[in-house]
Amino acid sequence: MPNEKKQNPKWSADEIKLHIKKITELVEKQRGLSKNLNFTGITSSEIEDKFKRINSPLIWFQSWSGSTSPGGTINYNIGIYNPDPVNSVWLFNHVWVGSGNVDPNIGTFLLNVDTRFPRLTQPAFAGLNLAPGASATLSYSLKIPSSIEKTNYLGNSCLMRFNWHDIGNYLDRSVFVFGVV
Repeated sequence: MPNEKKQNPKWSADEIKLHIKKITELVEKQRGLSKNLNFTGITSSEIEDKFKRINSPLIWFQSWSGSTSPGGTINYNIGIYNPDPVNSVWLFNHVWVGSGNVDPNIGTFLLNVDTRFPRLTQPAFAGLNLAPGASATLSYSLKIPSSIEKTNYLGNSCLMRFNWHDIGNYLDRSVFVFGVV
């Protein structure tokens, strides 16, 4: 099952505590830098839950402009952290609009798309390369169609590791709500 929680043998209890401390400090620092934006950052207990999964790196924060008018732009930022003891390569993050976040099935989660909005993927080839214990921020500008209804919309983000000649890996996801006013 894709959402099954398993104890991950990659990290000892002490290593997990160190990562929780580091990520919590990063979240608080980023929260201060995101004063004029909507912001979510993972809590200590959420970090611990993420470490019980098999897949890493992970998403540790997101911030975005809360609303815009039809034809405007929503600016979205996402933080990615590598807890692994080795470089993590070929990382890509995909952003789109749709209600897929509640879908536990990865395949249909990725297909739940409001096609009126663009789909955005970063970074460019060959992807993000994160050193052990490093983090990076990706920034997106989501163009809002000019004929769109004025309401709230659900933005989704999916962090993936590509394998150029085989099946890649789903790593993490997040959701953000923005308004068109």
